[in-house]
Amino acid sequence: AATAVRGRADRPWYDARRLDIDLLLWRLRDHPDLAAFVDRALGPLLEHDARSRPPLLPTLETYLAHAGRKAETARELHLNRQTLYNRLARIGELLGTDLDDPQTVLALSLALRARDHVV
Repeated sequence: AATAVRGRADRPWYDARRLDIDLLLWRLRDHPDLAAFVDRALGPLLEHDARSRPPLLPTLETYLAHAGRKAETARELHLNRQTLYNRLARIGELLGTDLDDPQTVLALSLALRARDHVV
């Protein structure tokens, strides 16, 4: 469990019983399908961030961390709401997906967590 949380946000403690997803992803870390999943889900966004500014990955991470609540996301990122909407639209465009779709949100959330284990 301790190894599985490497790369996750620092916390004073972790409840090992709540690490099921991270433990699963850590166990799959060397499997090529996990890396392929991360690349399919996030590749265009990572490519964008490697060559363009502002980086959009932090926007996606914050948006998902706030369960799609745009006001909270904008506040944490110190953005006005229109700028956030523009960034989210660009993310959706780059990934060819709808950020309001629950299946998409789940896949992107898993890909972000998996990225910590395969990168």
